[in-house]
Amino acid sequence: MKRILFVCTGNTCRSPMAEHLARKVLHRMNLEDRIEVASAGLSALPGAPASGEARAVLASKGIDLKGHRAVQLSPEQIRQADLIFTMTAGQKRQLLELYPEARNKVFVLKEYGEQGLQSGHASRLSEVLRRIEEKRIRFQAAHGKRISRLEQERAEILKRLQEIEDELVSWQDLLKEELRPEADELRRLEEEMSGYDIPDPFGQSREVYEECASELARAIEAAIRRLAEE
Repeated sequence: MKRILFVCTGNTCRSPMAEHLARKVLHRMNLEDRIEVASAGLSALPGAPASGEARAVLASKGIDLKGHRAVQLSPEQIRQADLIFTMTAGQKRQLLELYPEARNKVFVLKEYGEQGLQSGHASRLSEVLRRIEEKRIRFQAAHGKRISRLEQERAEILKRLQEIEDELVSWQDLLKEELRPEADELRRLEEEMSGYDIPDPFGQSREVYEECASELARAIEAAIRRLAEE
């Protein structure tokens, strides 16, 4: 039994569509007992459903995606898969950075199907990733201690900042408690004054705007009359 794994970013659009379209092809070609398929995401939110658009498109082809739930790509899936198909070259690169041991079985889906860049591209990509890893190791050997010290200092500073933030919150809570009687009195005064409010008509009907205009007119006339009498 061969295992094919389709991989995209979130496992809610392309890779689940690919998985279920592949199931349909396998059924048509009577290969279901020889090849099994699955899908996963490089940055999936586990349990997320397929996108509405993906469900609608496949529904038009007689495929139900309602039961699909996103899966985060795991080392176990990488190990078990015989072929891994990504949707883009960028996803292929990202996957190989995470799982360099899978370099001989990871392909961009269209790359594999069209047999366009397989051997040459895979070997070049593997070589570039090897050089990247070698440079990372050399860089870490040369600068790792300094970087570790800086990371430790940053952690200590962040810890102290959190302590300061917590203390400031405590002082703010204490002030709030000190001002509680005045705050309660202010709230009561505002409630007594609420009858003077002119409500905001934004987003409401024309009738509400007309009521607002009438209320404004009455209030303005009263204010001007008082001003004229002083």
